[in-house]
Amino acid sequence: MTSTTRATLLERLRDGDAVMAWDEFFARYWRLIYATARHRGCHEHTAEEIVQDVMLTVFEKRDVFRYDPERGRFRDWLRRVVGNAVARHHRQPAQRIRGEGGNSDGGRPEPVSEEPSAEAAWETAFEQSMLAVLLDAVRREVAPETYQAFELLALKQLSGAEVARLTGLSRNAVYLARKRVGKRLRELGAKYRDEGQLDERIRQTLQSYPDAAVERSLTARVAKTMHSRHEEAQP
Repeated sequence: MTSTTRATLLERLRDGDAVMAWDEFFARYWRLIYATARHRGCHEHTAEEIVQDVMLTVFEKRDVFRYDPERGRFRDWLRRVVGNAVARHHRQPAQRIRGEGGNSDGGRPEPVSEEPSAEAAWETAFEQSMLAVLLDAVRREVAPETYQAFELLALKQLSGAEVARLTGLSRNAVYLARKRVGKRLRELGAKYRDEGQLDERIRQTLQSYPDAAVERSLTARVAKTMHSRHEEAQP
């Protein structure tokens, strides 16, 4: 999650480095884009549309956008892209794709959130999106039952006996799982570890996750669109 990692990913995107780069970019930033759209007053279906719009914008700019720390932060560039996408949808409510069953809000334009805390909300959502990547990375490194034990014990704060009952692990194995996963998270999340905020930040990140159905819907939609655009871009 360093600047070098982000720059490398963006270079792969710029060079049109196929599916893996786009999968990684989507996994890293879709929650951030979705949360921002929702914070600014968009309904769920509109927020999904905005995620797709932003992904397309990044795809279309891959040949001209260069990540250069001297010219500003990537997160600020992405914030402008997301803000522009939200503004377009607020100006054109009739063109949004609604959920099944038609327009549930009677065709009224969606409210625009003008809260002065918008910048702070963006920064919080950005950090949560990075922590979500961290969690996903650790989850892939350990056995499913190990991560589940850690999440139930350290994050959901269930008792060791209850976690053992739910996971089928011994109580000793449950506590070893918390120790192992916690150590790895502290290695990857050094900034928050040093501030003494890692566990609380991760709990907040898990609580901020959209419904699993949203992720499934967006993953399928964006994958289909990116594949189509990639095919169109081939000589």
